[in-house]
Amino acid sequence: MASLYLEMFMATNAGSKVAYHFHKVSVLDYLNLQTSMMCNMFKTFPEVLLTIRSHDAQRRALYTFLADGPCLPTSCNTEKIVHIAVPKNESYEGLTHMFQVMKDFNPNWQDVRVFLVDPQFKGTDALLKVFPSAEVVLSAYHICRHFQHSIYQLSLPSQTEHLLIDGLKNTMCSATKGNLRNMYTILNQFVKPSMLMQLNADWLLNDRIWALHRWRSSSHCFEYFQTVETMSRVFIEIFKNSRDTSAILKSLIKYIQEHTFDINILDRRTCTGCEMAIIDGKGGEDEEANEEPNKDSEDSTLICQSLEDICNPGAFSLCQKEFDIAQKSVKVMGTNDESFNIQLLENPNEISYGTPATCTCSFNQILKLPCRHVLAVITANEEVVQPNMVHMPWRKEAEGPEPALLPVSPDILEIIRGERTDVPEKELIMESLTDQLSHLLADCSEDTFQKRYNTLRELADSWIGPYEQVKL
Repeated sequence: MASLYLEMFMATNAGSKVAYHFHKVSVLDYLNLQTSMMCNMFKTFPEVLLTIRSHDAQRRALYTFLADGPCLPTSCNTEKIVHIAVPKNESYEGLTHMFQVMKDFNPNWQDVRVFLVDPQFKGTDALLKVFPSAEVVLSAYHICRHFQHSIYQLSLPSQTEHLLIDGLKNTMCSATKGNLRNMYTILNQFVKPSMLMQLNADWLLNDRIWALHRWRSSSHCFEYFQTVETMSRVFIEIFKNSRDTSAILKSLIKYIQEHTFDINILDRRTCTGCEMAIIDGKGGEDEEANEEPNKDSEDSTLICQSLEDICNPGAFSLCQKEFDIAQKSVKVMGTNDESFNIQLLENPNEISYGTPATCTCSFNQILKLPCRHVLAVITANEEVVQPNMVHMPWRKEAEGPEPALLPVSPDILEIIRGERTDVPEKELIMESLTDQLSHLLADCSEDTFQKRYNTLRELADSWIGPYEQVKL
Protein backbone atom coordinates (compact mmCIF):
# COMPACT_ATOMS: atom_id res chain seq x y z
CA MET A 1 0.00 0.00 0.00
CA ALA A 2 2.80 2.44 0.87
CA SER A 3 4.62 1.84 -2.40
CA LEU A 4 1.36 2.54 -4.23
CA TYR A 5 1.27 6.07 -2.84
CA LEU A 6 4.79 6.65 -4.12
CA GLU A 7 3.93 5.31 -7.56
CA MET A 8 0.88 7.57 -7.74
CA PHE A 9 3.03 10.48 -6.65
CA MET A 10 5.60 9.82 -9.38
CA ALA A 11 2.85 9.58 -11.98
CA THR A 12 1.40 12.97 -11.07
CA ASN A 13 4.72 14.83 -10.81
CA ALA A 14 6.91 14.43 -13.87
CA GLY A 15 10.55 15.17 -13.12
CA SER A 16 10.36 14.14 -9.48
CA LYS A 17 13.04 11.88 -7.97
CA VAL A 18 12.39 9.16 -5.40
CA ALA A 19 14.65 6.51 -3.85
CA TYR A 20 13.11 4.16 -1.30
CA HIS A 21 13.11 0.63 0.06
CA PHE A 22 10.59 -1.35 2.08
CA HIS A 23 11.14 -4.43 4.18
CA LYS A 24 8.68 -6.68 5.96
CA VAL A 25 6.07 -5.99 3.29
CA SER A 26 5.26 -2.32 3.99
CA VAL A 27 7.74 -1.15 6.63
CA LEU A 28 9.81 1.74 5.28
CA ASP A 29 13.57 1.14 5.30
CA TYR A 30 14.61 4.52 3.88
CA LEU A 31 13.25 7.27 1.65
CA ASN A 32 14.70 10.18 -0.36
CA LEU A 33 12.22 12.40 -2.20
CA GLN A 34 12.38 15.49 -4.40
CA THR A 35 9.55 16.90 -6.47
CA SER A 36 10.41 18.70 -9.68
CA MET A 37 9.83 21.96 -7.76
CA MET A 38 12.35 20.90 -5.12
CA CYS A 39 14.90 19.97 -7.79
CA ASN A 40 14.58 23.42 -9.35
CA MET A 41 14.84 25.11 -5.95
CA PHE A 42 18.02 23.15 -5.18
CA LYS A 43 19.46 24.17 -8.53
CA THR A 44 18.56 27.86 -8.02
CA PHE A 45 19.43 28.27 -4.31
CA PRO A 46 22.10 25.71 -3.37
CA GLU A 47 24.44 27.87 -1.26
CA VAL A 48 22.87 27.57 2.21
CA LEU A 49 20.57 24.72 3.31
CA LEU A 50 18.65 24.66 6.61
CA THR A 51 18.17 21.20 8.11
CA ILE A 52 15.03 20.41 10.14
CA ARG A 53 14.87 17.06 11.94
CA SER A 54 11.69 15.44 13.28
CA HIS A 55 11.36 12.14 15.15
CA ASP A 56 8.59 9.62 15.73
CA ALA A 57 7.97 7.55 18.85
CA GLN A 58 10.51 4.95 17.69
CA ARG A 59 13.13 7.68 17.13
CA ARG A 60 12.98 7.29 13.37
CA ALA A 61 14.07 10.60 11.83
CA LEU A 62 12.56 12.74 9.11
CA TYR A 63 14.99 15.21 7.52
CA THR A 64 13.64 18.28 5.72
CA PHE A 65 16.09 20.54 3.89
CA LEU A 66 15.16 24.14 3.03
CA ALA A 67 16.96 26.73 0.93
CA ASP A 68 18.29 29.57 3.10
CA GLY A 69 20.66 32.54 2.85
CA PRO A 70 20.64 36.13 1.57
CA CYS A 71 20.12 35.21 -2.10
CA LEU A 72 16.53 34.24 -1.29
CA PRO A 73 13.59 36.65 -1.17
CA THR A 74 12.70 37.79 2.34
CA SER A 75 9.62 35.59 2.74
CA CYS A 76 10.09 32.06 4.05
CA ASN A 77 7.49 29.52 2.92
CA THR A 78 7.10 25.85 2.11
CA GLU A 79 8.22 26.36 -1.49
CA LYS A 80 11.78 26.62 -0.12
CA ILE A 81 11.87 22.88 0.62
CA VAL A 82 14.56 21.28 -1.55
CA HIS A 83 14.75 17.70 -0.22
CA ILE A 84 12.98 15.30 2.16
CA ALA A 85 14.50 12.10 3.51
CA VAL A 86 13.95 9.33 6.03
CA PRO A 87 17.31 7.61 6.66
CA LYS A 88 17.48 3.96 7.65
CA ASN A 89 18.83 5.20 10.98
CA GLU A 90 20.98 8.08 12.24
CA SER A 91 24.16 6.07 12.42
CA TYR A 92 27.19 7.12 10.40
CA GLU A 93 26.31 4.57 7.72
CA GLY A 94 22.61 5.47 7.61
CA LEU A 95 23.26 9.21 7.25
CA THR A 96 26.08 8.70 4.76
CA HIS A 97 23.66 6.78 2.53
CA MET A 98 20.98 9.49 2.90
CA PHE A 99 23.39 12.30 1.95
CA GLN A 100 24.81 10.26 -0.92
CA VAL A 101 21.36 9.84 -2.49
CA MET A 102 20.72 13.56 -1.99
CA LYS A 103 24.01 14.25 -3.76
CA ASP A 104 23.12 11.91 -6.64
CA PHE A 105 19.79 13.69 -7.11
CA ASN A 106 21.45 17.10 -7.57
CA PRO A 107 24.24 17.53 -10.15
CA ASN A 108 25.13 20.98 -8.71
CA TRP A 109 25.86 19.57 -5.24
CA GLN A 110 29.30 21.24 -5.25
CA ASP A 111 27.55 24.62 -5.03
CA VAL A 112 26.41 23.87 -1.47
CA ARG A 113 28.50 26.06 0.86
CA VAL A 114 26.77 25.71 4.25
CA PHE A 115 24.46 23.26 6.03
CA LEU A 116 22.64 24.86 8.98
CA VAL A 117 21.89 22.24 11.65
CA ASP A 118 20.52 21.92 15.18
CA PRO A 119 22.76 21.46 18.26
CA GLN A 120 21.78 17.77 18.61
CA PHE A 121 22.80 16.86 15.06
CA LYS A 122 25.41 14.08 15.18
CA GLY A 123 25.92 13.49 11.47
CA THR A 124 28.64 16.05 10.72
CA ASP A 125 31.22 13.40 9.77
CA ALA A 126 28.81 11.64 7.41
CA LEU A 127 27.73 14.94 5.84
CA LEU A 128 31.27 16.15 5.23
CA LYS A 129 32.28 12.81 3.71
CA VAL A 130 29.60 13.24 1.01
CA PHE A 131 29.79 17.06 0.76
CA PRO A 132 33.50 17.73 1.44
CA SER A 133 33.37 21.35 0.24
CA ALA A 134 30.49 22.29 2.56
CA GLU A 135 30.59 23.73 6.09
CA VAL A 136 28.37 22.64 8.98
CA VAL A 137 27.16 25.54 11.16
CA LEU A 138 24.61 25.75 13.98
CA SER A 139 21.49 27.56 12.78
CA ALA A 140 20.22 30.73 14.48
CA TYR A 141 16.70 29.32 14.51
CA HIS A 142 17.72 26.20 16.41
CA ILE A 143 19.94 28.17 18.80
CA CYS A 144 16.98 30.42 19.62
CA ARG A 145 14.77 27.39 20.32
CA HIS A 146 17.52 25.85 22.46
CA PHE A 147 17.84 29.00 24.60
CA GLN A 148 14.06 29.34 24.96
CA HIS A 149 13.61 25.75 26.13
CA SER A 150 16.63 25.94 28.43
CA ILE A 151 15.42 29.15 30.10
CA TYR A 152 11.97 27.66 30.72
CA GLN A 153 13.58 24.57 32.28
CA LEU A 154 15.64 26.60 34.77
CA SER A 155 12.60 27.32 36.99
CA LEU A 156 13.61 30.95 37.40
CA PRO A 157 11.41 33.61 39.05
CA SER A 158 8.67 34.75 36.67
CA GLN A 159 10.05 38.28 36.27
CA THR A 160 13.56 37.00 35.52
CA GLU A 161 12.23 34.46 33.05
CA HIS A 162 10.24 37.12 31.18
CA LEU A 163 13.27 39.43 31.11
CA LEU A 164 15.48 36.73 29.61
CA ILE A 165 12.90 35.59 27.04
CA ASP A 166 12.14 39.16 25.92
CA GLY A 167 15.84 39.97 25.73
CA LEU A 168 16.46 36.79 23.73
CA LYS A 169 13.69 37.54 21.22
CA ASN A 170 14.98 41.03 20.59
CA THR A 171 18.59 39.83 20.32
CA MET A 172 17.63 37.19 17.77
CA CYS A 173 15.89 39.84 15.65
CA SER A 174 18.84 42.24 15.90
CA ALA A 175 21.87 39.96 16.18
CA THR A 176 24.55 42.63 16.23
CA LYS A 177 27.77 41.80 18.04
CA GLY A 178 26.91 44.34 20.74
CA ASN A 179 23.43 42.90 21.34
CA LEU A 180 24.82 39.35 21.47
CA ARG A 181 27.45 40.38 24.01
CA ASN A 182 24.78 42.12 26.09
CA MET A 183 22.60 39.01 26.05
CA TYR A 184 25.60 36.89 27.06
CA THR A 185 26.27 39.25 29.98
CA ILE A 186 22.60 39.16 31.05
CA LEU A 187 22.59 35.36 31.09
CA ASN A 188 25.75 35.32 33.19
CA GLN A 189 24.20 37.79 35.63
CA PHE A 190 20.86 36.03 36.11
CA VAL A 191 21.69 32.34 35.68
CA LYS A 192 23.66 30.37 38.27
CA PRO A 193 27.09 29.15 37.11
CA SER A 194 25.99 25.54 37.58
CA MET A 195 23.15 26.13 35.11
CA LEU A 196 25.16 28.01 32.48
CA MET A 197 26.56 24.75 31.14
CA GLN A 198 23.04 23.72 30.14
CA LEU A 199 22.56 26.97 28.22
CA ASN A 200 25.79 26.91 26.18
CA ALA A 201 25.78 30.72 26.35
CA ASP A 202 29.12 30.81 24.50
CA TRP A 203 27.18 30.19 21.31
CA LEU A 204 26.15 33.87 21.52
CA LEU A 205 29.82 34.81 21.00
CA ASN A 206 30.34 32.51 17.99
CA ASP A 207 30.07 35.06 15.22
CA ARG A 208 30.07 32.47 12.45
CA ILE A 209 26.56 31.49 13.53
CA TRP A 210 25.24 35.05 13.52
CA ALA A 211 27.07 36.26 10.42
CA LEU A 212 24.85 33.85 8.47
CA HIS A 213 21.74 35.34 10.09
CA ARG A 214 22.15 39.07 10.70
CA TRP A 215 21.63 40.08 7.06
CA ARG A 216 17.91 39.80 7.81
CA SER A 217 15.95 42.87 8.90
CA SER A 218 14.07 42.78 12.22
CA SER A 219 10.70 42.18 10.55
CA HIS A 220 12.22 39.49 8.32
CA CYS A 221 13.73 37.76 11.36
CA PHE A 222 10.33 37.61 13.05
CA GLU A 223 8.71 36.17 9.91
CA TYR A 224 11.58 33.73 9.41
CA PHE A 225 11.45 32.28 12.94
CA GLN A 226 7.66 32.10 12.93
CA THR A 227 7.42 30.33 9.56
CA VAL A 228 10.20 27.82 10.24
CA GLU A 229 8.63 27.05 13.62
CA THR A 230 5.24 26.45 11.99
CA MET A 231 6.79 24.23 9.34
CA SER A 232 8.72 22.27 11.97
CA ARG A 233 5.51 21.58 13.91
CA VAL A 234 3.76 20.40 10.75
CA PHE A 235 6.43 17.80 10.02
CA ILE A 236 6.57 16.74 13.66
CA GLU A 237 2.82 16.14 13.63
CA ILE A 238 3.00 14.22 10.35
CA PHE A 239 5.85 12.01 11.45
CA LYS A 240 5.14 11.59 15.16
CA ASN A 241 1.40 10.99 15.20
CA SER A 242 1.08 8.61 12.22
CA ARG A 243 1.01 4.99 13.33
CA ASP A 244 2.31 3.27 10.20
CA THR A 245 4.39 3.93 7.10
CA SER A 246 1.38 4.22 4.81
CA ALA A 247 -0.18 6.93 6.94
CA ILE A 248 3.12 8.83 7.12
CA LEU A 249 3.66 8.75 3.35
CA LYS A 250 0.04 9.66 2.66
CA SER A 251 0.17 12.69 4.99
CA LEU A 252 3.60 13.74 3.74
CA ILE A 253 2.72 13.53 0.05
CA LYS A 254 -0.59 15.29 0.65
CA TYR A 255 1.19 18.16 2.39
CA ILE A 256 3.75 18.46 -0.41
CA GLN A 257 1.06 18.45 -3.07
CA GLU A 258 -0.97 21.12 -1.28
CA HIS A 259 1.95 23.46 -0.56
CA THR A 260 4.54 23.06 -3.31
CA PHE A 261 2.73 22.05 -6.50
CA ASP A 262 1.83 24.72 -9.06
CA ILE A 263 4.11 27.32 -7.43
CA ASN A 264 6.58 29.33 -9.47
CA ILE A 265 10.28 29.26 -8.66
CA LEU A 266 11.24 32.22 -6.48
CA ASP A 267 13.33 34.94 -8.10
CA ARG A 268 16.96 34.86 -7.07
CA ARG A 269 18.21 38.05 -5.46
CA THR A 270 21.68 39.24 -6.43
CA CYS A 271 23.90 38.87 -3.37
CA THR A 272 26.54 41.49 -2.64
CA GLY A 273 30.22 40.58 -2.57
CA CYS A 274 30.18 40.98 1.21
CA GLU A 275 27.23 38.60 1.56
CA MET A 276 28.92 35.95 -0.57
CA ALA A 277 32.12 36.39 1.44
CA ILE A 278 30.14 35.77 4.63
CA ILE A 279 28.58 32.62 3.16
CA ASP A 280 32.05 31.38 2.22
CA GLY A 281 33.42 32.26 5.66
CA LYS A 282 36.19 34.31 4.06
CA GLY A 283 35.44 37.72 5.50
CA GLY A 284 32.83 40.20 6.52
CA GLU A 285 32.39 39.09 10.15
CA ASP A 286 34.74 41.70 11.63
CA GLU A 287 33.64 44.67 9.54
CA GLU A 288 32.09 47.58 11.39
CA ALA A 289 29.09 47.40 9.08
CA ASN A 290 28.09 44.15 10.72
CA GLU A 291 27.72 45.79 14.11
CA GLU A 292 24.21 46.68 13.06
CA PRO A 293 21.61 45.04 10.81
CA ASN A 294 20.82 46.45 7.40
CA LYS A 295 18.74 49.61 7.68
CA ASP A 296 15.67 50.06 5.57
CA SER A 297 16.49 53.45 4.07
CA GLU A 298 13.00 53.78 2.62
CA ASP A 299 11.38 53.51 6.07
CA SER A 300 13.86 56.04 7.48
CA THR A 301 13.01 58.47 4.70
CA LEU A 302 9.28 58.09 5.39
CA ILE A 303 9.75 58.81 9.10
CA CYS A 304 11.85 61.92 8.37
CA GLN A 305 9.28 63.07 5.83
CA SER A 306 6.43 62.63 8.32
CA LEU A 307 8.36 64.69 10.88
CA GLU A 308 8.99 67.45 8.35
CA ASP A 309 5.33 67.49 7.28
CA ILE A 310 4.03 67.79 10.86
CA CYS A 311 6.64 69.83 12.75
CA ASN A 312 7.70 73.44 12.47
CA PRO A 313 11.42 73.97 11.66
CA GLY A 314 12.50 74.16 15.31
CA ALA A 315 10.73 70.94 16.31
CA PHE A 316 11.87 69.15 13.14
CA SER A 317 15.52 70.02 13.86
CA LEU A 318 15.27 68.62 17.39
CA CYS A 319 13.47 65.43 16.37
CA GLN A 320 15.80 64.79 13.43
CA LYS A 321 18.80 64.76 15.78
CA GLU A 322 16.99 62.34 18.07
CA PHE A 323 16.13 60.10 15.12
CA ASP A 324 19.76 60.03 13.98
CA ILE A 325 20.77 58.79 17.44
CA ALA A 326 17.99 56.19 17.43
CA GLN A 327 19.14 54.87 14.04
CA LYS A 328 22.69 54.41 15.30
CA SER A 329 22.08 52.76 18.65
CA VAL A 330 18.54 51.42 18.99
CA LYS A 331 17.89 48.45 21.24
CA VAL A 332 14.35 47.31 22.12
CA MET A 333 14.76 45.51 25.45
CA GLY A 334 11.24 44.12 25.85
CA THR A 335 7.55 44.77 25.21
CA ASN A 336 4.10 44.18 26.56
CA ASP A 337 0.63 45.20 25.37
CA GLU A 338 0.92 48.79 26.61
CA SER A 339 4.59 49.74 26.75
CA PHE A 340 8.07 49.16 25.34
CA ASN A 341 11.42 49.21 27.14
CA ILE A 342 14.06 51.02 25.08
CA GLN A 343 17.80 51.30 25.69
CA LEU A 344 20.04 53.42 23.47
CA LEU A 345 23.52 52.80 24.88
CA GLU A 346 22.29 54.51 28.04
CA ASN A 347 19.88 53.93 30.93
CA PRO A 348 16.63 52.18 29.87
CA ASN A 349 13.52 54.29 29.34
CA GLU A 350 9.92 53.15 29.18
CA ILE A 351 7.59 54.10 26.35
CA SER A 352 3.85 54.22 26.96
CA TYR A 353 2.53 53.68 23.48
CA GLY A 354 -0.76 55.51 23.92
CA THR A 355 -2.26 58.60 22.27
CA PRO A 356 0.16 60.23 22.15
CA ALA A 357 3.15 58.03 22.94
CA THR A 358 5.11 59.25 25.97
CA CYS A 359 8.54 58.43 27.34
CA THR A 360 10.21 58.71 30.72
CA CYS A 361 13.23 60.58 29.28
CA SER A 362 13.74 64.30 29.92
CA PHE A 363 13.59 65.26 26.22
CA ASN A 364 10.05 63.92 25.85
CA GLN A 365 8.86 65.04 29.29
CA ILE A 366 10.09 68.64 28.92
CA LEU A 367 9.85 69.35 25.17
CA LYS A 368 6.82 67.13 24.47
CA LEU A 369 8.30 65.97 21.15
CA PRO A 370 9.01 62.45 19.83
CA CYS A 371 12.34 61.52 21.44
CA ARG A 372 14.93 59.01 20.23
CA HIS A 373 13.18 56.27 22.21
CA VAL A 374 9.71 56.92 20.75
CA LEU A 375 11.25 57.15 17.27
CA ALA A 376 13.03 53.83 17.88
CA VAL A 377 9.68 52.15 18.60
CA ILE A 378 8.13 53.79 15.53
CA THR A 379 11.02 52.47 13.44
CA ALA A 380 10.72 48.96 14.90
CA ASN A 381 6.99 48.91 14.14
CA GLU A 382 7.62 50.19 10.59
CA GLU A 383 5.31 53.16 11.17
CA VAL A 384 5.60 56.91 10.61
CA VAL A 385 5.16 59.87 12.96
CA GLN A 386 1.51 60.89 13.47
CA PRO A 387 0.37 64.45 14.30
CA ASN A 388 -0.93 63.43 17.75
CA MET A 389 2.64 62.45 18.71
CA VAL A 390 3.70 66.12 18.51
CA HIS A 391 2.63 68.77 21.06
CA MET A 392 0.30 71.23 19.26
CA PRO A 393 2.50 74.39 19.56
CA TRP A 394 5.29 72.52 17.69
CA ARG A 395 3.11 71.68 14.69
CA LYS A 396 3.06 73.60 11.43
CA GLU A 397 -0.71 73.90 11.63
CA ALA A 398 -0.29 76.08 14.74
CA GLU A 399 0.92 78.80 12.33
CA GLY A 400 3.75 80.26 14.35
CA PRO A 401 2.78 79.90 18.00
CA GLU A 402 3.64 82.53 20.53
CA PRO A 403 6.97 81.81 22.30
CA ALA A 404 5.13 81.57 25.61
CA LEU A 405 3.15 78.56 24.34
CA LEU A 406 6.27 76.51 23.65
CA PRO A 407 7.60 74.30 26.47
CA VAL A 408 10.94 76.16 26.35
CA SER A 409 11.99 79.75 25.71
CA PRO A 410 13.47 80.79 22.33
CA ASP A 411 16.92 81.28 23.92
CA ILE A 412 16.97 77.77 25.36
CA LEU A 413 15.65 76.39 22.07
CA GLU A 414 18.56 77.97 20.22
CA ILE A 415 21.04 76.42 22.65
CA ILE A 416 19.43 72.98 22.39
CA ARG A 417 19.50 73.19 18.61
CA GLY A 418 23.12 74.28 18.68
CA GLU A 419 22.37 77.58 16.93
CA ARG A 420 23.97 79.92 19.51
CA THR A 421 27.19 80.39 17.56
CA ASP A 422 27.89 83.58 19.46
CA VAL A 423 28.28 81.75 22.76
CA PRO A 424 31.64 79.99 23.34
CA GLU A 425 31.34 76.23 23.81
CA LYS A 426 33.17 76.33 27.14
CA GLU A 427 30.73 78.90 28.44
CA LEU A 428 27.75 76.72 27.51
CA ILE A 429 29.38 73.74 29.22
CA MET A 430 30.03 75.76 32.37
CA GLU A 431 26.47 77.05 32.40
CA SER A 432 25.17 73.50 32.04
CA LEU A 433 27.37 72.20 34.86
CA THR A 434 26.40 75.12 37.09
CA ASP A 435 22.71 74.40 36.51
CA GLN A 436 23.18 70.71 37.30
CA LEU A 437 25.08 71.49 40.50
CA SER A 438 22.42 73.99 41.53
CA HIS A 439 19.71 71.37 41.11
CA LEU A 440 21.71 68.84 43.17
CA LEU A 441 22.11 71.35 45.99
CA ALA A 442 18.55 72.63 45.88
CA ASP A 443 16.62 69.37 45.56
CA CYS A 444 17.73 67.57 48.73
CA SER A 445 17.38 67.51 52.51
CA GLU A 446 19.39 69.78 54.81
CA ASP A 447 21.74 66.95 55.82
CA THR A 448 22.31 65.91 52.21
CA PHE A 449 22.84 69.56 51.24
CA GLN A 450 25.57 69.96 53.85
CA LYS A 451 27.35 66.78 52.68
CA ARG A 452 27.18 67.81 49.03
CA TYR A 453 28.28 71.34 49.78
CA ASN A 454 31.26 70.19 51.86
CA THR A 455 32.31 67.75 49.13
CA LEU A 456 32.07 70.44 46.48
CA ARG A 457 33.96 72.88 48.74
CA GLU A 458 36.75 70.32 49.19
CA LEU A 459 36.95 69.57 45.46
CA ALA A 460 37.09 73.23 44.50
CA ASP A 461 39.80 74.07 47.05
CA SER A 462 41.87 71.03 46.09
CA TRP A 463 41.58 71.82 42.39
CA ILE A 464 42.38 75.54 42.46
CA GLY A 465 44.43 75.50 45.63
CA PRO A 466 44.01 76.52 49.29
CA TYR A 467 45.80 79.74 48.55
CA GLU A 468 42.69 81.10 46.79
CA GLN A 469 39.28 80.82 48.36
CA VAL A 470 36.78 79.64 45.75
CA LYS A 471 33.39 81.24 45.88
CA LEU A 472 30.53 78.77 45.64
